[in-house]
Amino acid sequence: MLTIDVLEAIHTRRSILQFKSDPIDRQVLTELFDHAAWAPNHHRKEPWNLNIYEDNARLTLSEKVVDAYLRHQLITPKTTSQLEKMRRKYDSFFTTAPYHALIYMEKEDDGGYLDDENFAAVCAFIQNFQLAAWSKGIGTLWTAKAILRDEQFIRDLHLDPTKHKLVSVLHIGYPSNVPNAKPRTPLSEKIQWVKN
Repeated sequence: MLTIDVLEAIHTRRSILQFKSDPIDRQVLTELFDHAAWAPNHHRKEPWNLNIYEDNARLTLSEKVVDAYLRHQLITPKTTSQLEKMRRKYDSFFTTAPYHALIYMEKEDDGGYLDDENFAAVCAFIQNFQLAAWSKGIGTLWTAKAILRDEQFIRDLHLDPTKHKLVSVLHIGYPSNVPNAKPRTPLSEKIQWVKN
């Protein structure tokens, strides 16, 4: 059973940048993903797929992420020593959080409407997971940088860029620090009521 009200989870959930290294029971994680699978999805395709990195595989993922960041110039070390320092920083982040979920889908019509529909369903699945996890005191960080379209990165993760679309690398763990809430724009500024 979830332990907090859904509206409370929506309002209190935060993107977590700092995790504790405390382990999360695999069964708990599996149950949370089972809850997430109740996301709306057209024709019940359930288009989400997950590769969950744990233990030493987290370092492999860290290495591939940094390699892709370098290709996309998201990090620009000037010296070998700076690069080594950056790699250690990312290795520390990836090995502190106990799990990292690569969430992806199979392409259905190569970027057309069906893929858009499936992408929306996978995003709903991710948000469901984030809220369910938060209800158990587990934090997440949903990352979706340009490297998710990097064909070499996709191949490095043993997927096929002609068949698979990466949606997120979701970092998962107990928060060591919870950021303060940031204000949201009142929806009254974004709603138009259409009568005719």
